[in-house]
Amino acid sequence: MVTITASYTIIPNESTPQGRLWLSDIDQVIRMRHTPTIYIYKAKHNPDFIERLRKSLSKILVHYYPIAGRVCWTEGGRIEFDCNAKGAILLEAETTKTLGDYGDFSPSESTKELVPTIDYNQPMEDLPLLTVQLTRFHGNEGLAIGVAFFHPLSDGLGAIQFINSWAKIARGDTLEPHEMPFLDRTILKFSHPLLAPRFDHIELKPLPLILGRSDTTVEKNKKVTTALLRLTAEQVEKLKNKANEEAPKQGSRPYSKYEAIGAHIWRCASKARELDENQPIVVRFNADIRSRIVPPLPQNYFGNALTQTAASGHVGEITSKPLSYVAQKIREAIKVVKNEYIRSQLDVIRGHDHLDNARALFLGQEGKNASFFGNPNFHLTSWMSMPVYEADFGWGKPHYFGLAYVAPHDRALILLSPEGDGSVIVCLHFQEAHIQLFKDFFYRDI
Repeated sequence: MVTITASYTIIPNESTPQGRLWLSDIDQVIRMRHTPTIYIYKAKHNPDFIERLRKSLSKILVHYYPIAGRVCWTEGGRIEFDCNAKGAILLEAETTKTLGDYGDFSPSESTKELVPTIDYNQPMEDLPLLTVQLTRFHGNEGLAIGVAFFHPLSDGLGAIQFINSWAKIARGDTLEPHEMPFLDRTILKFSHPLLAPRFDHIELKPLPLILGRSDTTVEKNKKVTTALLRLTAEQVEKLKNKANEEAPKQGSRPYSKYEAIGAHIWRCASKARELDENQPIVVRFNADIRSRIVPPLPQNYFGNALTQTAASGHVGEITSKPLSYVAQKIREAIKVVKNEYIRSQLDVIRGHDHLDNARALFLGQEGKNASFFGNPNFHLTSWMSMPVYEADFGWGKPHYFGLAYVAPHDRALILLSPEGDGSVIVCLHFQEAHIQLFKDFFYRDI
């Protein structure tokens, strides 16, 4: 059980620009929720820690001042940030559980208590965009930092850059010029006449249902559970070699670690569900557009710079063809994400008079009619390129980093392990009825 022992409102320690911050079209179709993540440290608690976090957070908010603001609504259902310096929230907490009681910290109801709870019954305009919880484990065995970060603030890369910069200031260092966030999102504001979509955009089309079904009700009601699946550096290399047994198309580079692992996950999911071989499947991905759009965005762009893409296939071909065949499907889905594709997808958003209609297209409807992205489909995310283990606040690097909630549908998040030895962690969210079979295939088929 976790008890909150103190709560602090942290505002920037210097005056910051006031007024409204325009948000891009991509920011508008991101989940209007806080993403919960946890960092686990094996350092023994020191009373100085909370004060260090308070002071350094007030300093970093000067540079990242939109985080200290609040959401506001404008015409057509758009959101903006009111940069009013109302502040972020920092909570101090303790738990009756030991570090060992949480097991491997895979997402669960147990790990969720290490992240701040956000009350969405409040008006959205009143909610802090950032709430952080420092929890001390029983027996002074270590610490958890739980982060609830409002997704329209930024994608994962921007969020990690913020946390790492905060940690750097907490250690007593100063930020280099290239570490300062680029906050002006009007770089993604387009004034050209609206054009019709230039691509098929299967990622925005209705997802296939299980053959013979008319809706997703049965699948929606099935329990999803999680598992952390570890791949050694040797196993990763085996998968890459397996994917490259049949050479990619002439002139192409070998299949990457991500393409090989992603293809393996897609095959395992297709086998574990035991669906008809003619069952169509769509796998959705996110792709970073910072270097793909023309002109490119600054690498320190703070905002959402992700676009959706998707690959499709049938169970029979995914499970029977070589791993290279599946890896090629992933490659082609990502390869299409170039400047014109990105702008075509943005024009889809711009073509809606009210943003709620665009959000339904990207995120699905809310409530009873909510879209379901799980069985027979899948969502694949890679955070392997993100420096998630650099968050050293002065008491060492994290022993673990990960999501702290169970997704309502099947998905996998791929991360490098904290050991830095080339091993990989796959955070799998999968229907409980099929997860054991998935694990069996995951290790047997390497």
